[in-house]
Amino acid sequence: MPRFLLLLVPVLAVAGAGVGILARHADPPPVVETPEPSAVATAPAFVVVDVAGAVAHPGVVRLPAGSRVIDALLAAGGMTGDADLYAVNKAALLRDGMRVYVPKPGEVVPAGSVGTQSETKIDINHASEPELNTLPGIGPSTAAKIVRSRQQRPFARIEELQTRGLVTPRVYADIKDLVSTR
Repeated sequence: MPRFLLLLVPVLAVAGAGVGILARHADPPPVVETPEPSAVATAPAFVVVDVAGAVAHPGVVRLPAGSRVIDALLAAGGMTGDADLYAVNKAALLRDGMRVYVPKPGEVVPAGSVGTQSETKIDINHASEPELNTLPGIGPSTAAKIVRSRQQRPFARIEELQTRGLVTPRVYADIKDLVSTR
């Protein structure tokens, strides 16, 4: 009888393992879904703009994306009594990094200010260093580099600001709609 048990124990062990293997294969493996990175860049939730000129509290304000100039003016405490109420397009859409300038009557508005008539493009072949300084991301040293570069060879296209290594891709993205070559 002990021999019979010695043979029966391994047979039962093999049979039990086989049932375990069959039971394991009977359940489908769990499906794990991993989100694929989106090829579409998500829009920023906020825009940051500089509000200056005849407003109650000039400075930088943070607003939800899709905001208008009127929203920036309200965030800065509104226009003062000496503001030129008709010089600013209050319905203009804000872009991140822009400047909203509210002039006084007869005041010259810095070029590139959003919502004003001076939102016209700055000619990088003829603009002075102070005019170039009014562009977002352009400081005195970059403005000087732009002037020196155009003295050697005038700009044929605005993209040359980046290809000549004068501005970073981020700064170029911010100013490409504000500059021109004439």
